[in-house]
Amino acid sequence: MTEKNDILKDLFSRMPEEELPASFRANAIRQIMAEAERIRKRNERWGWIAVIAASLLMVGIAIASFLYMNISPISVQIPNMSTLPFYAYIGMLALILLVAALGLWEFFSLFWGNKRIPSRICAIALGWGMLTLTWAHRTQDALVCLGAGFVLAAMSFLFRWNEVEEEGVPAFAASGIFMAGLAYIPLLLLPATYLSTTKLIFVLAAVAVSDTSAYFVGTRFGHHKLWPRVSPNKSSEGAVGSLVGCVIFCTIYGACLGSASWWAFALLGIAINAFAQLGDLFESALKRAVHVKDSSNLLPGHGGILDRADSILFAMPMFAVVDQWFFFF
Repeated sequence: MTEKNDILKDLFSRMPEEELPASFRANAIRQIMAEAERIRKRNERWGWIAVIAASLLMVGIAIASFLYMNISPISVQIPNMSTLPFYAYIGMLALILLVAALGLWEFFSLFWGNKRIPSRICAIALGWGMLTLTWAHRTQDALVCLGAGFVLAAMSFLFRWNEVEEEGVPAFAASGIFMAGLAYIPLLLLPATYLSTTKLIFVLAAVAVSDTSAYFVGTRFGHHKLWPRVSPNKSSEGAVGSLVGCVIFCTIYGACLGSASWWAFALLGIAINAFAQLGDLFESALKRAVHVKDSSNLLPGHGGILDRADSILFAMPMFAVVDQWFFFF
């Protein structure tokens, strides 16, 4: 709207003052801006109607397929967790869902501020669907949630493609941010819903050791900046300390509880640390792009959920992929 207003003012400024009184200019601008706002709201209403209609259509197709195409209905398979009581595992799922919701809220707040509440709620619902269905061994249905998110984002763009947001950002950017949030947090958290307790503790502990080693080594010996434009406080010495600490921890953990050789765990430690540091730098770059220090103030002295989980979000999927090909436990 600001850009349109500037164009109108420039147009009126080119006309002779005596031919176009100031009161007429102001009144014309108000009417044109009011009409533009009315059109924007009308397009938004049609967008929501289309979204609801598409959702009902997808539900109808799913019900019809179950009734008439002999497709077996969804059966929730409770994972076999002999090492933890069932209710403790439910609590773990609830914790993962909470982290996903808070992480998505913080991610969208970086770009949208306090706006677009319905979009955030929709993204959280889709993210919860992805995580819960993966936990219930319905991975194919979890991918449907991700696809539904793209359809919703695409339809939102379709009905607003020729509009410009108040900040001067094209309408497509909002749809891209919506999908980026789904891919960044719920999608990368999926391995947390199916990794065994031993593997989950291993990844979390390895990332924690990496962060702790980076902090202490960087504070004590850090003199050379690792990437000043992205994260001014991180040092090369801290990055090396993080790598060494992670490799030592993974080697000891593997020797005590693993089934692979010590050097395999050492290589795994290098990979986990590399992706953990990339995740940390990626989240730092997001914050620098929007000129904020922390993702939120949820954890006093530590920032937000994303500030604490950024390394895990990259390290856990990497371990899950490697775990499919090599047996460490």
